[in-house]
Amino acid sequence: MPIILVLIGVIGLGVFWGYPQYQLMQLENEMRTNLKSGGFSSFVEQAKPVMQAMKLDFSVLDQYPHIRFYMRNTLYTGKDLPDGVTAMVKTMSCNSIDSFRTMESTARTALLNVLEEDQITFHVSVKNRFGAELATHQQKLSECPNFLQLKHYKEGDPFPPMPSLNNQVPSVAPAVSTSTQERAASY
Repeated sequence: MPIILVLIGVIGLGVFWGYPQYQLMQLENEMRTNLKSGGFSSFVEQAKPVMQAMKLDFSVLDQYPHIRFYMRNTLYTGKDLPDGVTAMVKTMSCNSIDSFRTMESTARTALLNVLEEDQITFHVSVKNRFGAELATHQQKLSECPNFLQLKHYKEGDPFPPMPSLNNQVPSVAPAVSTSTQERAASY
């Protein structure tokens, strides 16, 4: 009789502990299959109108686990990119991770596990109008500075924003006189 109770207890614990792990493994397999079967084709379709408006030819080559993004500016004929654009190319891969924050917690964990286990790498290449390479960058997504933050992110927790190229730097405003006497004296 005590053996049966112990056996029932072990089976019960196995079901309560094992089922969430099983669900996570299933989600990981689903995410992996989705990424391997051209999961970026929908991204290309969504980004195409924006890229065309910016006069960029844009394509993605999905050689799982290496995802290659090719961009060619059809108007730019220079040989060097401005520093701001070069910095943007280098941070583009890691900035994409922040979009996972809106995912459901289990799905986000599964996707982050796949990114880490399979060492998914983004390769970004920017070319000018003539096809000359202006900038390239490759980044393993699991090595991004915001990857661990997102891995430990819980719903409702504050999530510090990634540094952006467009952040305003706090500075002291110029001194402006507000005295009516000073204004009257200056006329």
